[in-house]
Order: sequence, then C-alpha cells, then structure tokens
Amino acid sequence: MHFNRKYLQQSGFATVTLTVLLLAIIILVTLYTAKFKAQEQRIMRNHLAMQEARIVADAGLEQTIQEIDADRNNLDRTINGTIAGANYTATITNVTYPDTPRGDVDVVEVDVVANSADGSATQRAAQELIVMSLVRGGPNVPLAIRGGVNVSGSFQVVANPNGGGDGVPLSIWTQDDVDVNGAGTTCGQFEFDNGVCSTQTLSERGDHGVDILDNDPNFPDDLLDYLFGIPEENWEDLRDMANQVLPDCSSLSPNTTGLIWITGSCDMPSNDVGSVAEPALIVIHDGDFKMNGDVTLYGMAFQFTTPGNTTQYEITLNGGAYVEGSVMASQDPKLSNGNLTVRYSLDVLRNVVVNDEFRRLYRVGGSWHDF
Repeated sequence: MHFNRKYLQQSGFATVTLTVLLLAIIILVTLYTAKFKAQEQRIMRNHLAMQEARIVADAGLEQTIQEIDADRNNLDRTINGTIAGANYTATITNVTYPDTPRGDVDVVEVDVVANSADGSATQRAAQELIVMSLVRGGPNVPLAIRGGVNVSGSFQVVANPNGGGDGVPLSIWTQDDVDVNGAGTTCGQFEFDNGVCSTQTLSERGDHGVDILDNDPNFPDDLLDYLFGIPEENWEDLRDMANQVLPDCSSLSPNTTGLIWITGSCDMPSNDVGSVAEPALIVIHDGDFKMNGDVTLYGMAFQFTTPGNTTQYEITLNGGAYVEGSVMASQDPKLSNGNLTVRYSLDVLRNVVVNDEFRRLYRVGGSWHDF
C-alpha cells in the first residue's frame, strides 16, 4: 500500500499540536484549581481568625465587666488581658452624675479590642454599664407598714422633720389604720435629743397628729419595687445581689454592713449591728423579726413576705431595743408590746444609699454592639 509522505507528516504534526494543547489546558486547569483552593484556604483561615477574635472580644468584655464589679471605684482605666494566647485591650471610661436620689450614678462605657492568636484578625465589642445604689432612695419615714399599726406598751417613733414636705414631720406611714395605745408617742428630733419625747409629742394616745399618715391610698402596693426597683415576684433577683445570705441573724455584728438577706426569722444578737458610717440593710424573708435588750440596729429592717404567703409574721422590739434608721414591712405584721425606739436618721439612711457596699453594677439594655 502506498502512503503519501506529506500526509503522514501533516497528520503527525496535528497529533502533537493537539496533545500539547490538551496538556496546556490540563496544566492551566490544575493551576487554576490550586490557586482557587489556596484562596479558599486563605478565606477559611481569615474567617476562623475573625471568629476567634470575636469570641475573644466577647470573653474579654465579660471578664472586664467582672473586674469592674470587683472594683467599682476604679472606673477610668485600661485593662490588658490574654485568653488562649489571644490578646485584648479593654478601655473603660466613666461619666459621673452626682447627687441623684440614688447617690452618685456612674455611666460606664467598656470598649474591647481583641486580636486572634496569630494577630491576623481584629474584632471589637462594647457595652454600656451603670454603677449605682441598689436602693432607689432612702425611705423618708422611720416606720412604714403595708397594713395597719396597733401598738401598745412603751414606744417612741422619732419623725423625719421633712418627711411630709418641707417642715412637715412624718413618723408613721401605713396603708391601713394606725392605733396608738399605751404609752406610745411620736416626737421630733429636737425633743428626742433633749429627752422630752414623752412629754412634747407629735402624736400620742388619743391624739393622732399630722406626722402619722395612715389609710394612704397612695401607699405602694409593692414595697420591694418601691425600695429597690425590683417587683415582688422577682425577689430572687434582689436576693442574688445581697452581700450575705444567712439563715438567721446570730452572726451579725457592729461590723456588718451592706444588704443582708435572712432566709427565715431574725432574732437579733445581744450586740449592736452596723454603725452610722457603715449601716446594715436587713431583709427578713418570710420570718419574724425580734430585738431584745439594749441593742441598736443602725440601718434598716425590712420584713418581706413572699407574694401569696398569708402567714402573719411578728415584729417584736422589747427591752430598750433601738433602731436608728427605719423599719418597714411588706405585710400587716403582728406588733408585740414592748419598749422600743425607732428614730429616723438622715445620716444612716443616706449611707444606705451612697456607700459602696450598696452600689451594684447594671448592664444597659440594648447597648451591646460589635461595630
């Protein structure tokens, strides 16, 4: 068979050309795929680094908030930290609004900038906080009862000279009737200081003075909310803020200060509790409150009854028991006869608001952001 040499040469050249062309296409596809995969890996690494930086920023923010809560007096500073090899810097700035009903109110901005462990990514998280007293304002009356008062025996209630307005004294504030029996009297601060409270009275048996505000239609239905801004049904939130949660009052002393939550009855010890400069706010939860002997409580006793609990708990102040501050009850208590004094003290109740032991840290709702 005879073959055309020129045809064979042309056919071989076409085969080689096609092979080279296919090989070039394969090489280009391989290079493109490799480049695409490398780019995909870089994107994934960047994504993971951003995720890591975001997690570190959020964790650093929480850690910073805990440090602020541990030292609520140092509210302008920078904190540097490391979490799992990744660094963050928290900048804390503060604006103080002085002399509010809750004392000094500090508005705190926390700004956290965090890096990934390899330093390739940066993320930011910020949160606004408020540091202020857990007490909405010191009570302006020495004795406040959501219910009525029927007291006999020898007692003295020393009024807030401006509790009902400028120059209008207020000693007892109740939702229902006040019935003063026995040797009970109310008087002003000057009369008490000069030992004439029993003779120069504001109110006494048979003489219901202007300093007693009873049957008040505006008396708050929720004393917990009135005092702390926390509704009664959320009382656990307040308990969780307490400096101490105790089963009874036996361990209280003159050094006791802050919010003390008693989970039951409180039989006060035979020593003073708190001081003018460092008072105690005692919440007696579903229990009796009893003071005997020449014992002084500097601060506030608040007898709180869980909503729905119909038990009538007792308040017993006997034998020269003395409260320098205020006594309040969220239900109609059984008041036992005795020899007691409850004196309104502006200094004590002011310190219940402004002292650091009563200040708490709150997050401002909706203020968190990461941009």
